[in-house]
Amino acid sequence: MKDETKQLTRRFLFMVIVAVFFMSMVMVISPYTAAAHPPSKVTLAYDKATKTLSVTITHNVLLYSFLKSHYVQTVTVMSNGTVIQTATYDSQPTADTFTYTYTVDAITGTELSARANCSYFGSDTGAVTVP
Repeated sequence: MKDETKQLTRRFLFMVIVAVFFMSMVMVISPYTAAAHPPSKVTLAYDKATKTLSVTITHNVLLYSFLKSHYVQTVTVMSNGTVIQTATYDSQPTADTFTYTYTVDAITGTELSARANCSYFGSDTGAVTVP
């Protein structure tokens, strides 16, 4: 009977230690996942004369500046739904709103779109039709 009690006690203690370990891991990881959010706005403007597509992105990371890994990681530019460029970044120029420019040859009526992807979570897309 004593051996059974010791064995049950050891199992219980092991389960408690495992549970505490996993709860600790959740508390350590939670601030990072809570900080993850997609860009909130993507606005496009096309200058036909210079063939320049301006992509203005709002992705506020000011409160999470300690997370150097939270930024807009990729911008994918599409023409009428077909990917024509993908730019990859390892930071973003400001902690809120910024603009990237791309050279794009497009004719009147072409729908240009851009998808901005957060390095942690989510994306947002904007579009403009060439006048």
